[in-house]
Amino acid sequence: MTEEKDEIDLFLDSQVKTEKELLQEKCEKTYYAASSQTRRDLMRTVCFLGKSKEELLKETGLDETTLKFHTEILINSDFLFRDKKGIYRLTKLGLQVLPKL
Repeated sequence: MTEEKDEIDLFLDSQVKTEKELLQEKCEKTYYAASSQTRRDLMRTVCFLGKSKEELLKETGLDETTLKFHTEILINSDFLFRDKKGIYRLTKLGLQVLPKL
């Protein structure tokens, strides 16, 4: 059974964001991601070589749910990505911010 869209869904789908709004949204995501000490610690732990999920769990002491929560925020904010082998790595932006953490 597919869910039908109502007028509000159709309205929201039709909204096109301006370049300024998109930039503001990206800035807010970036600030939110970087504002957490836990996420900054994760970025330091991943560092230049990258880390597997198991290594991150062991080195940070986080549980799987908390790790997933924080890594998803870092991925959505373009600080982190997960390669084909499942290794978390810093993006170009992540590498640029790393020395400032």
